[in-house]
Amino acid sequence: MTNLWTVLYFTLGITLTGLMLVLFKRLFRDKLSARWHYLVWLVLVVRAILPENLRLFSTGFALNTLWVSGMKRLRAAVELGRNSLLSTPFGMGGGEISLLKKMPFSAWSLTDRLFAVYLAGVAAVLLYDALLYARLRLEIRKGAAATPSLREKIRKTAEKYDLPTQKSVRICKGIETPFLCGMVRPILVVPESMAETIDEKVLLHEMLHLKHHDVLVNFLLHLLQALNWFNPFVYWLCRIIRNDSEALCDQRALEKLCGEEKREYGMLLLDMADSRCASRIGTTSMANGARNIKTRIGRIADFGRVPKGAAFATACITVVLCLASVSFAYQPQYFDTSKVETAEDLRLTLEDARYFEIPSAEMAISILYEAFEERDLAKLALTVPQEEFDTYRDWALAEYKAAEDTYHARLDSGTKADYTYRFYDSMEMEDFYLLDEQADGSMDGIMQVNELSAEKSVTQHFLHFRIFEETKGNWSIALLKDESRAFDIYGTVNYGIYKLEEEMAQGSYRQVGDWRVADAAYCRQWGFLFGSNDVMNSLLGINQEMQFNETLAPFATHAAYLEYTGTALREKQNVLVAIACPQEMKEDDYWESIDSFVVGSGGSSSAGVAWEIISTDEDWDGRISFAEGEDSDNLADAFARLKTPYEVRLYTNHKELLETIPLEGGALDAGNNPTKGNNTGKGSTGNNNAGAENE
Repeated sequence: MTNLWTVLYFTLGITLTGLMLVLFKRLFRDKLSARWHYLVWLVLVVRAILPENLRLFSTGFALNTLWVSGMKRLRAAVELGRNSLLSTPFGMGGGEISLLKKMPFSAWSLTDRLFAVYLAGVAAVLLYDALLYARLRLEIRKGAAATPSLREKIRKTAEKYDLPTQKSVRICKGIETPFLCGMVRPILVVPESMAETIDEKVLLHEMLHLKHHDVLVNFLLHLLQALNWFNPFVYWLCRIIRNDSEALCDQRALEKLCGEEKREYGMLLLDMADSRCASRIGTTSMANGARNIKTRIGRIADFGRVPKGAAFATACITVVLCLASVSFAYQPQYFDTSKVETAEDLRLTLEDARYFEIPSAEMAISILYEAFEERDLAKLALTVPQEEFDTYRDWALAEYKAAEDTYHARLDSGTKADYTYRFYDSMEMEDFYLLDEQADGSMDGIMQVNELSAEKSVTQHFLHFRIFEETKGNWSIALLKDESRAFDIYGTVNYGIYKLEEEMAQGSYRQVGDWRVADAAYCRQWGFLFGSNDVMNSLLGINQEMQFNETLAPFATHAAYLEYTGTALREKQNVLVAIACPQEMKEDDYWESIDSFVVGSGGSSSAGVAWEIISTDEDWDGRISFAEGEDSDNLADAFARLKTPYEVRLYTNHKELLETIPLEGGALDAGNNPTKGNNTGKGSTGNNNAGAENE
């Protein structure tokens, strides 16, 4: 928890999960054994230990969506204009806590100060608990050692019920009932008045606490109270959990007793109804107040009368509740636009999109691709940076109202708006390229879209974008410019080769012997494969179309464009075998893949090898180009593979090595980017028609 809002998310998640469990326990009060009354609290444990940005499933639940959306709107309303050091109006991220130390108190916003108060409260509660625990241990240390008869009774009880014996025992004045204290080296504390008369059933109860580490649970409950010191509902929940722990210990004791002993155990609890041992950190006590003992007596009465199959049914329900509680720990990662049927529906959906958080670069790219593929105005809004959101919203609403034929939030007709965000007539989605990764994790990229016209011509659009982490755990995409090329017939161009050819024409190349060389390394993805976890999604009632893909396996591409300026190769008029491969690769690793030396043929392999068979006759233009590389498992793996050094090897058709040309790699120059070096910002929205012909 790094700011006030993460605290509120945490405590609200605990509160809602706890309320759900209390209602469940009340509904099945007489249908559950004491064991399951206690074990269902595992759901709360799952919720408490999950950080607010952890996602285990690609779904959420309606209640979660409602309160998360409300919290995000409240956060935005409070934080806008405050310039908080730790919080941002949008997203869960913000600054580091260390920032507070560097800024004067007067620079802190209201939420910064409230978060500081929260931290002080946590520290105060923990300090108070620590002092109480230290005082208790000091009082126990002053107590007397256990008498031989008491130790013997403890030993016999442990042997009788097959339990670990309790070695550390102290006899203390001023306490009413026995209790266990300490987690590492627990001590059994016995009242002086019971040192010689203590019932073995009381010892059995405390030994069961020892066996099942219930003192640890007490420590964790006090920690939860400290983290939620301002929330009385959490204190109430912790009291219920402690009572359920004692009731479970009662059940475990009854399972070891038989006949009249069970009735005597119940009488012991009744005798302790007026006794009370204050719940202190690091302790367990058989006596916990008359009201709680009444509940425990009721559980004892139900012992053995729980319906058959209740345990299995409760286990299934507990698993479902665990899944539901997970949804309180994160924002749902799907976005339903199917209900948008009017402009007002779209406006409300766009406002919800403002608060949606994209947790990874992979998902941001997926959403951008989907939005263009479906011409979905609402989905596209999910990726828009906050500083541009109002402009985008106004544009999207205007486009929606102007479209003659609309379906949900999608535009079936293209638009010719001057704004960068636009869809195209009869467009066809192609590949996307990630050209460079900055030190701050942001990436420059290109998305390729083909626009088909009625005249059977093609305009190939290269949409420049920058993807960046706008706030911690929240990624956005800024569209920078549209670079387009026109074709007379249908066809596409490899963007990498096209840019390298352009660099060569502008004189930006290296001279290696008789060769001019322009090369680069970048990531390339061929479309997307949507769909996974169908069974889980069906069980949870989630529409597959609403989900966003978060799995990318881009190709780590090494591209090279070479132009021969010499005469020797042309004079000999031989067949030239050009191979691009990693520098470390041995010849035997690729010769088996080249099954033909026919001029004009070529190919590639998944190992990152590409080859081309060329005739160096008088018709040869002296050009060779490659754009091949290696398969990768994810985006990080792809960028790591770009560092692999590559080279071009030139052979005769008799496999005689003529020349080796090393490639330098490096980022592909995406052209004149007016925002190069920045994380956000729009570039020119105009088109840059290169006018090149189709290759």
